[in-house]
Amino acid sequence: MKKYYLIAFCFFLAGSLFAQNSNDLKLSVKKGSIKMATDDGQFSFGIGGRVYMDAAAYFDDKTDLGSGSEVRDIRLLVKADLWKKWNAKINIGFADGAVSLKDVWLMYKINKNSFVRAGHFLEPFGIEQTESSKTTKFMHAASTIEAFRPGRNLGFSYATWSKKIFWEAGLFGSDTNNKTEGDEGYGLTSRFAFAPVQTDGGLFHIGMSGIYRTANSTGFNELGEENPKSIRYRSRAATHIEKRRFIDAKVGNAESQCKLGFEMIAATGPISIQGEYISAKVNRKSSFEDYSAKGFYTQVGWLVKGGNYKYKMKSARLAKPGPGSVELLARYNQTDLNDSDALIMGGKQKDITVGGTWYVNHNILVKFHFTNVDLDENSLNGEENFNMIQTRLQFSF
Repeated sequence: MKKYYLIAFCFFLAGSLFAQNSNDLKLSVKKGSIKMATDDGQFSFGIGGRVYMDAAAYFDDKTDLGSGSEVRDIRLLVKADLWKKWNAKINIGFADGAVSLKDVWLMYKINKNSFVRAGHFLEPFGIEQTESSKTTKFMHAASTIEAFRPGRNLGFSYATWSKKIFWEAGLFGSDTNNKTEGDEGYGLTSRFAFAPVQTDGGLFHIGMSGIYRTANSTGFNELGEENPKSIRYRSRAATHIEKRRFIDAKVGNAESQCKLGFEMIAATGPISIQGEYISAKVNRKSSFEDYSAKGFYTQVGWLVKGGNYKYKMKSARLAKPGPGSVELLARYNQTDLNDSDALIMGGKQKDITVGGTWYVNHNILVKFHFTNVDLDENSLNGEENFNMIQTRLQFSF
């Protein structure tokens, strides 16, 4: 039902957008995006979208991996500024040929440095989890992020920032696809960041995030009794065209989970480094051992063309390089879902990616990556090591 409520909200908001007198609207195009606004500045809206076209080839694989190509994602969005105090966004995805609701929210700006937001959006946890796929450095999220990220859920949050500090906290239910009978879980999520250095020549940022979330219901058996709840952590092998998850831990008899994340960004001129460490613990029923897992990634960027790295305090992360920039990248990731004490061995993955991005202009970019993946004996098909080449053509407006 939550999805139907959101769809109804989308139609209501879209109707309010077009209920304005067309004679009062001015049309403009900025950085390839279409925007319309009233003369009095009380109302404006923009229309946008994006397309990702990917290709991948796999080598030296014990598991028979399927090289190929795909339209990774298509997005269409409408965003609006209403009466100078309200913002709204509707972002719909068409990945894998299915329609899904991404960002669907309404925001009230308390002042220029704080807001409250309600709807369906990314929980404030870490750097890469909160960043749009349009501006992430790599084609695929780090395995650690994919395994532990909370994703988008229905809820509300409050955010505030100053010259050096960012903080956001919120209360969230589940996502729009949860149709299981029974009580859905809820979560409290918060992210704090401190950036004491923000100069043209250098940047430094540290932060931490935390989540407490109860387990979702898994329905009822034929006697009307609640099924044991479970929590699952899993990840692909740094790619999306090959869709199998090579590390996968399903934790049964779960009651709740806690996640703690630490993050760092540093830059000097055209060189940047970014990293995140995440630990997760699943609290289980008293007769079962609690489960723990962890992971981290570190990535380095070099703007060989495009000037120095910039920082955005409003989102507490690096800004997207400007048009014409060329960026070389390297990332090391390690994700460990093995816990021998809990008798759950979900596998361990290490991967190294090197590559680069050409920001052709405001709307087009090209990515090229080489990745080596190393998996332990507890992974999907046991211990193995394989390589891949991936590329992406991305268009947005």
